Amino acid sequence: MSMDQWAFFDEIKAGTVRNVYLFHGPEAFIRRSAMAALEKKILMPGLEGMNKTVLAAPTAQQVIESCETLPMMSDYRLIVVTDCALLTSGKAKDEAQESALLCDYLPRVPESTCLVFDAGASIDKRKKLAQALVKMPGAVSFDALDDMHLYKWMNQQLRPLSRSMSREACEMLAFTSGRDLTMLSGELAKLAAYTQGRQEILPEDIEAVATHTAECTIFSMVDALSAGNAQEAFSLLGVLLSGGEARIGILAMITRHYRQMMHLCAMREERAQPGQIAKALGVPPFAVTRLMKQAGRRTFEQMKRCVDLCVQADYDIKRGAMREEAALERLMLLLLRG
Repeated sequence: MSMDQWAFFDEIKAGTVRNVYLFHGPEAFIRRSAMAALEKKILMPGLEGMNKTVLAAPTAQQVIESCETLPMMSDYRLIVVTDCALLTSGKAKDEAQESALLCDYLPRVPESTCLVFDAGASIDKRKKLAQALVKMPGAVSFDALDDMHLYKWMNQQLRPLSRSMSREACEMLAFTSGRDLTMLSGELAKLAAYTQGRQEILPEDIEAVATHTAECTIFSMVDALSAGNAQEAFSLLGVLLSGGEARIGILAMITRHYRQMMHLCAMREERAQPGQIAKALGVPPFAVTRLMKQAGRRTFEQMKRCVDLCVQADYDIKRGAMREEAALERLMLLLLRG
């Protein structure tokens, strides 16, 4: 059973170093931070080049030979294995033999070696080597951050820049620019530069300079559709298309958004509180406020008709009755009428 990233950092801070690690999971930014923390812990300054070896798609024998090489004037030698086909889906060359060699060797990795399998976003847990590594105490899963940890992480990144953000602002940035930490790191630096002379980064700062994801742009497009603003709605469609979004994908996002409004109307008619609605829809509280504004006084039945129009547009495209361009533009015109 893999430990999470926080347990790994706690171990490193306490001085615990494993001889064998498996790094896997979708959060690449923290995975890189963990590798940097491990390097800082075990590699002597100035001797990093002599005691670190990166092996891309190596054979089992190459891994074993590297592990058996003694470190130079240091307690540890770091071996990082990347692009290992024995851990991912698909058939690897001589897979049974190669896996058996490595699985047999793992318990015998020298104390002077730190072997890290950096497997990337995912592993195939049906494979023999993956199964063996996941059972070891050095297996670490780098998962996407939940809201609480994301809020803490953002403010940790801002602290050296003498900036801070409220929970609401953090939620807005995650909603606006997405939850990928590599992207967010750049957005936080941009916001810090934009707010020179002021400590707190406000929601209006995010609205002004943060990069908008496709989902966030769809939110603004539905704002325009709900307000009957055809020029703004079609302008935002152009932004999405120029950004590389496919029309069928845009249609799917519009459909999802109107479904959210339909469910909101149903819950509102049942007198559900905004907090309950936010939890049910899986969106932050400020987004519920915007959804309520978009829905206006429309009823569940009225919103269901909008969803039906979206579903019909998708059906017309898939059965070949309409081209994607015509179906999407026709849908937007129908939605503009309310």
